[in-house]
Amino acid sequence: MKKYFYPLLVIAALGCKGDAELAMERGIQYYQWDMIEKAVLEFKFVIHNLSSQNEKLDYSQIRLKSRAHHNLAVAYAKKEWYDDAVLEARKSFELFPSDDNRKVLELIQKKIPTESKKTVKQKPATP
Repeated sequence: MKKYFYPLLVIAALGCKGDAELAMERGIQYYQWDMIEKAVLEFKFVIHNLSSQNEKLDYSQIRLKSRAHHNLAVAYAKKEWYDDAVLEARKSFELFPSDDNRKVLELIQKKIPTESKKTVKQKPATP
């Protein structure tokens, strides 16, 4: 009996998703249902949850946090909150500089009306 119990326990532990992964899936589902405000809350939960363990993040958690910023940027852009969308897209790209994250940042920046482009908050450069 014991020889079957321990492998099943390991499989069950690996198959369980954490709060952040489940919140990400809920956020995506809310976005697909056009419930943008609820999606924003779920993506923010993922970011907050992973930010509290900032020094301990592994590669998959960094990608998940980047994806949460990415999804939050897309949700903000859908609401036409372009300044916030640009900030989130930049955070996503800083965490995980991929082509996909870069394209979203560029697309959002193109959506910003020209008079607003001057007022988009710039993150100070780090030394």
